[in-house]
Amino acid sequence: MIEVERFWDFSVRTYRTEEVPGACLSLQNDYGADVNMLLYCAWIGVAIGPFDGELFNRASEYSVRWAESVVIPLRDVRTWMKHGGCSVQPTPMEECMQLREEVKSLELAAEKMQQEALESLLAVEQTRSAPPDRIVTDVAANLMLYLDCMDIHAHRDVRKKLSIIVRAAFPEIDGQTVSRALEA
Repeated sequence: MIEVERFWDFSVRTYRTEEVPGACLSLQNDYGADVNMLLYCAWIGVAIGPFDGELFNRASEYSVRWAESVVIPLRDVRTWMKHGGCSVQPTPMEECMQLREEVKSLELAAEKMQQEALESLLAVEQTRSAPPDRIVTDVAANLMLYLDCMDIHAHRDVRKKLSIIVRAAFPEIDGQTVSRALEA
């Protein structure tokens, strides 16, 4: 029996693991993946197992719209401010960097709202009775479905980054089991 966390709690716990932020940001910046959808794929694998087509389509369509309309514009503003926007004269640097922190907080709030909306798409039981290798297989299937939908080739670098995320999400499951599931 595995306890099913709230999606936000699952994401925060997973993301706080040492190598996960780098893996997530690489998948986002280098391949165009939505980190919230990657984490959702993993969480759904724990919560209910493999996606059904309708749930996946609803989640994916919502996430694309939300990310394109809210999250990505906030991220772009925050990044622009960090990499020179605040140094544009006569912008007061200190106030601009403070504003950048506020934009960063808004971006995080928008991602949390996205995750809460995704979680609301289904009713999740508090526990799921499935062996750990079955859960990892379900998580891997969900991640591969998402990659396929995004036309992201699951080559070695992508699988390595996914493995980092999955191992962080499920520290009790050995790395070999995770690697085998992602290779299948």
